[in-house]
Amino acid sequence: MHGYAGGVTTLAVPRSVAPEPAQTRATPRHRRREEIQALRALAVMLVVLFHLWPGAVPGGFVGVDVFFVISGYLITGLLLREAERSGSVSLPAFWARRARRLLPAALVVVLACAAATVAFVPVTAWAQFFAELRAGTVYVQNWHLASTAVDYFAAGDGPSPVRHFWSLSAEEQFYVVWPLLVLLGVVAARRGVRVRPARRTVGIVLGAVTLLSLGCGIVLTATDPAVAYFATPTRAWEFGAGGLLALVPGRRGGARPALRALLSWAGIGAVVLAALAFTERTPFPGSAALLPVGGALAVLAAGLPATRWAPTPLLRLRPLQVLGDLSYSIYLWHWPLLVLAPFALGHAVGDATAVAILALTLGAAWLTKVLVEDPVRRTPVLVGRAPRRTLALAGVATAAVVGVTLAGSAYVDVRVARDAQTTRAVLQQHPRCFGAAARDPRRPCDNPALRTRVVPTPIQARGLPNAPCRVIERDQRLRVCAFGTPPSRAAASVAVLGDSHASHWRPALDVVAQARRWQGLSITRTGCPFSTVAPDAVAPVRSHCAQWNRQVVDWFGRHPEVHTVLVAAHAGGRVAGARGDKAFALKQQGYLAAWRALPPTVMRILVIRDTPMMGRATQACVQEAMDAGRPAGPACAVPRRYGLQRDAQAAAALGLRSPRVRLLDFSPLFCDARACLPVVGGALVFKDADHFTPVFATTLAPFLRRAVDGALRRR
Repeated sequence: MHGYAGGVTTLAVPRSVAPEPAQTRATPRHRRREEIQALRALAVMLVVLFHLWPGAVPGGFVGVDVFFVISGYLITGLLLREAERSGSVSLPAFWARRARRLLPAALVVVLACAAATVAFVPVTAWAQFFAELRAGTVYVQNWHLASTAVDYFAAGDGPSPVRHFWSLSAEEQFYVVWPLLVLLGVVAARRGVRVRPARRTVGIVLGAVTLLSLGCGIVLTATDPAVAYFATPTRAWEFGAGGLLALVPGRRGGARPALRALLSWAGIGAVVLAALAFTERTPFPGSAALLPVGGALAVLAAGLPATRWAPTPLLRLRPLQVLGDLSYSIYLWHWPLLVLAPFALGHAVGDATAVAILALTLGAAWLTKVLVEDPVRRTPVLVGRAPRRTLALAGVATAAVVGVTLAGSAYVDVRVARDAQTTRAVLQQHPRCFGAAARDPRRPCDNPALRTRVVPTPIQARGLPNAPCRVIERDQRLRVCAFGTPPSRAAASVAVLGDSHASHWRPALDVVAQARRWQGLSITRTGCPFSTVAPDAVAPVRSHCAQWNRQVVDWFGRHPEVHTVLVAAHAGGRVAGARGDKAFALKQQGYLAAWRALPPTVMRILVIRDTPMMGRATQACVQEAMDAGRPAGPACAVPRRYGLQRDAQAAAALGLRSPRVRLLDFSPLFCDARACLPVVGGALVFKDADHFTPVFATTLAPFLRRAVDGALRRR
């Protein structure tokens, strides 16, 4: 969640906030802050290296926190000086300056990403990409990602080229709210603008918001890490910390140079230490973010100490100053180039490609600064004119780019609607040998009319929901929903139990439950297998899974009417603290212990061997085969050794040899001796890398019923 690496990720650094040209010239009042430019350079280098070579700087995502501190420091100082000079803050003028500084380059990058999406990206990813392009354009990307609970390192969809705009979005939201808080403090100070009362009152307002945000961030990092990572309220304290430093009166020159040198080195060391010591497993932001935030504050507070052993010569190095100047554009370009490169080149990013991406990033950043950033923010057409002119043009430009993203989404919607009509027509015909029926081991079946048919299409499948399930009980981590036959008419109750690989069997079990007059109960939690061994997940997911498992056992103790349970779990899931054969054995023990913990009223435990894994590019391959009129199943099949992973749960069931536990293996319906198929009998098997489409799951119902009936007959 700190970024995306290879699946990454990876992460997104926010851009640095450079003052307007008037503040960057070396004047007696507003001199160039070389330590800030160097700090920007360090932050952007950490993030870029983290994205291109994740193993080199495992905590490079902390560069984003450094940028937030710099933004808070500079913007608060700018607003305070204006308030002290004029007695107020001109919000339209401030927002116009920010729009001229930030918007043009960002819109250019979004347009470039939209064009590259159309040119290189499979249409199966367009819905996600254009939705995120739109969210990035209007600076709500962080809330978009928080609402979808994206895991930056293991997102099933993979990252979009503007996923890094989450931090820009948080920063833009800061620019909207922070001036209002400063203005509130100034107005509350009194009618005059004497320095100390204004600073003190503004400090009280900003300090209260900062402390509240820090507390919120620590709590949410422990309870809802996805929201904590992306949401503005949990990140605001990092801006606030920089802002509070800007309110500190007095000059750095009053401190001894040796102390300032020590402070500067300590600050640099804290940022570098965080970048090297933190990993994707570090609960973040939470209290861990105090280390890079404190480091950035120390460098800003120390300035450029004039002592021989100070880091001042290092901070003034010309390459660092240039990188600091280009940091915004470097940030904007490096991530889209990294994400789009595999689509354009047709292969994963290796070291040579990463070096090329780095070079392209620097070139694109320099061109963007020279041709877009600097000309727009200095043009006489906007500078010195009424702020409404800048804001109006910004609104028009933003609307135009949003229109481009809407056009891309509309194209996808049209295709989905067309494909949905085709799917309905095929299903209404009830073609023979459709779906799993084509691989019936007892009666092999072939329908030539289905050889090039794919229902639903990969584009349509992404948005298809699972089978309906009515929530009947919710208690902390536990959620129970019902399907199949209503309880008033049900002859028995069965439950499906496990992670998301259990819930995707629900459409098949729903058909069986209605035919057998069963009430079906779904007790599943994504990422949490029914096991006493904790999954290898970041906090608090691991503790949540443990709590869910305990609640599941208690629930079955309160519901003795449930005699049969079907369990399934993702075979590729890892466990904490072990790898390889040791992890496999540990997983078996965890499953066995969980089954034994179920009360004796659960008389039958039917273990479903996990389904195959497809590749991340499989859906795009299927779509391309369809468009070319080729049979997609054979063309896009994955080797059996890759698709069918070792399943510890299945091994545990086989080794147990208990009449209570039975193994159900449906692998022949997906795989032959050499490969596993993404399309079977004209039906698309998976909507992503490893979850059924509800259409194909429904075709599994006869085979599930056959297997369940056979297991129930054996005592």
